[in-house]
Amino acid sequence: MQRMRKPRGDAAALLLLTPILWGATFPGGKIALRHLPALTFMAWSRVLGFLTILALVPLLRRSSPEGVARPWRAAIGPGVVLGALMFLGYLLQTEGLARTTATNAGFITGLYIVFTPLMAAAVFRKRTPGSAWVACIVGFAGLALLSISNLRSVRLHAGDLLVLAGAVVWAGHITAVGHFSPKLPTWMLSLAQMGFAAVFQLIAVAPTGMRLAASTGSSVWPLLGLTGVLGSGVAFTIQVMAQRRLTPARAVVLLAGESLFSALFAAIWLGGRLEPHQGLGAALVLGAMAYSELSARRPPSMQIEPATVE
Repeated sequence: MQRMRKPRGDAAALLLLTPILWGATFPGGKIALRHLPALTFMAWSRVLGFLTILALVPLLRRSSPEGVARPWRAAIGPGVVLGALMFLGYLLQTEGLARTTATNAGFITGLYIVFTPLMAAAVFRKRTPGSAWVACIVGFAGLALLSISNLRSVRLHAGDLLVLAGAVVWAGHITAVGHFSPKLPTWMLSLAQMGFAAVFQLIAVAPTGMRLAASTGSSVWPLLGLTGVLGSGVAFTIQVMAQRRLTPARAVVLLAGESLFSALFAAIWLGGRLEPHQGLGAALVLGAMAYSELSARRPPSMQIEPATVE
């Protein structure tokens, strides 16, 4: 008997939860960084993310339709690669942000939406259809407008190259998740990825330590819970789960919604507001996401993502 295939839209709807969670944690992270050094904040977020995935393993294993379990050693190599990319991406982005403006950092980081299909084509020979390039370019234009609060204030700064390197690393992470996620159970790859990322963060923070000051602990813990449990543990697990069925080019357009949701939650939480050109940018990001998904539902010869056979 032929096994029925789940609707293709399921993975896209699931992946959309990741940028929503990342967007929700953005204002929380901004507030937490007023009280904690960046390395301490990142270390706690990754450790809490790892503990969250560890706690979810029994649930993920029971609900997983991913077939025969793989030996742990099969996850070590992919875990090291993904954990290192996650650590390096956060480090470059944070260090770059300390040396440039938030405007430049947001704009340059958005380049990962273009780098990802290029990297997937160069490294894994994944063909990127024209419709995917349209979605990526429109999405990048929207991210640019959304991240630039004042169109007249864009100037180059010393940290811009660090942020650019971070964008390349994040593109590599999304591409690598797309490559490894179909090969391993979700719980195993998520746990390995976050575990090695936490190890790298702990090594980086070792000279200064992770101790929280008593005066800030009560106010920072909820924020660390938000960014660590949701932003790291839950969001990255959802990404691995969803990218089992999505190409990197399609996934990156959905993940680009992070900037849109960040702006939305920042407006609600921190009292910010969007300028008219930023509203246009938000509309372009939404348009790119909608176009990407509509293209994925066209006949097989016109799809943004090749059909898969199960």
